[in-house]
Amino acid sequence: MAKTLTILWRTGSMMAMDANIAVKLARAAKAKGYNVHMFGYGEGVTAVKKGQKPKRFPNVGDELELAGKEGIDQAICETCYAARGFERGEEVSCAKVGSLTNDLFRFVADSDRLVTLAR
Repeated sequence: MAKTLTILWRTGSMMAMDANIAVKLARAAKAKGYNVHMFGYGEGVTAVKKGQKPKRFPNVGDELELAGKEGIDQAICETCYAARGFERGEEVSCAKVGSLTNDLFRFVADSDRLVTLAR
């Protein structure tokens, strides 16, 4: 039975490289046979914004789309998303707008390991 990893990231896509590192870690774990869940919380929800066009940072939204196509389960905190002025439909297609209680807690309960990336 494959082990499961949950990655919680709380840093925005343009604040630091944490969101990018979260995606790279998730994809590497998936390639090694892990089941992988990702959850964006706080400023981390900005990483799933559709249409990002960074000049000096990797496009985390595009990277999350690739991760989703590889079968990496992704969700973000709906409260955090709304608090930053985002509306449903502005997120990349692979990211579910969810909640701490319905998604993060389920991810953690299903996991063998939890990694948190935050500033």
